[in-house]
Amino acid sequence: MKEFNDKLIFSKYTKFLESENEVIIINGKSGVWGVLDKDKFELVRECISNEIEPENYIFKIESESIKSELNDIFEVLIDEEMIVNDNMEKENIQIDNVEFKLTGRCNLNCIHCAADCDINGKEILNTEDVKIILDKLINLDIKTLMLTGGEPLIRRDIIEILKHIRSKFKGTLRMITNGTLINDDTAFELRKYLTEISISLDGYNEESTDFVRGKGVYTKIVQAIKSLKRVGFEKNEIVLTMTATSQNSAHIDDFMLLCQKLEVEGGVRQFVAEGRGSTNFNKIGMVSYPDLSFKNEDELEELRGKLKCNIICKAGINKLTINEFGDMYPCLFLEKKEFKIGNILNEDLDVIFNSKEYKNFINQKIIKSIVDNEKNHKCKNCNVRYFCMNDCLGYNNIDYNNDIILKEKCTHMKPILNKILWDK
Repeated sequence: MKEFNDKLIFSKYTKFLESENEVIIINGKSGVWGVLDKDKFELVRECISNEIEPENYIFKIESESIKSELNDIFEVLIDEEMIVNDNMEKENIQIDNVEFKLTGRCNLNCIHCAADCDINGKEILNTEDVKIILDKLINLDIKTLMLTGGEPLIRRDIIEILKHIRSKFKGTLRMITNGTLINDDTAFELRKYLTEISISLDGYNEESTDFVRGKGVYTKIVQAIKSLKRVGFEKNEIVLTMTATSQNSAHIDDFMLLCQKLEVEGGVRQFVAEGRGSTNFNKIGMVSYPDLSFKNEDELEELRGKLKCNIICKAGINKLTINEFGDMYPCLFLEKKEFKIGNILNEDLDVIFNSKEYKNFINQKIIKSIVDNEKNHKCKNCNVRYFCMNDCLGYNNIDYNNDIILKEKCTHMKPILNKILWDK
């Protein structure tokens, strides 16, 4: 067994689900999980609670078979970092990926837009503000910068912004755009600066795209892709995406075939019931959950062995979102008052990231799931609750606060998960 010189504790990423006779232990960061008999788990918990070294605790047990079994259990729990030294729990903050919303304005009015963007309003951040923010981000030694909006190409100073970035930043530079403002001249300029460009299509043909994004958009996007290819963008540098809705989800294969035809990469995004996505939920909304179907006991065992339980994301730890006001959030889908970290224009990032308040923010807001944070949450006593979630805290906060989504997900997932996890 590994030697430990400090106090042993259950990791803050370790989660527990209990039945009458068994306990499931989960490393929410790695997704690894396992099942213990409850009596064995109580021995482990007693050892940790009383701050006894496992070797000393096991030595005092009379039964040789239990000694051997408990030794194996501790070995696994330590190897999988479900039990750790207390000094291992310090969070390593290294912001590598940043999404920067350059604007809240957009020339389209898509019916599913989670950000609820439109053409109205004015730019909050002027060119110099944007440059100040970019300089602070680049000084963090980030690896990837994603420019988004709204529609980033709606800014008249976008080329000046891109020039400024590339004068100081050598990492991966991506842009998410609706593609409608791209012509040959724009494409020529973008080729100078971008590593990758992602275009939101949200359909598999002209009719389905225009239903979501507006009449004529499909044709403009196809032309934009041709312009990008003419100036040298390769297949793997153009990503065409579709948000899966009730209107198009049965046509994902058709969408991927379209991407092949256009010689671009394809990606399918999860629907988010925010903004106009919430307003129009009855028209296009859908609930996403993993396919956990099985036909027989052999398939069940295979599925059980492959199933992971990742419920901790990197938001606020390895990535950030900056919105069009310069406010900082852990990610795009946590752009809510309770998750605001600060304002990058007005505050020193080193001070924020090294502060006690920030560490508490990560522990209390980020690495706890919504079903643990909410005292009266409907899922708080469910013994499969961690397995129906995904590793995006933003998605979880949206889904688990929506009664329609929560009810449908629970109806579909709970009986399947009870069979997989507890054989019930």
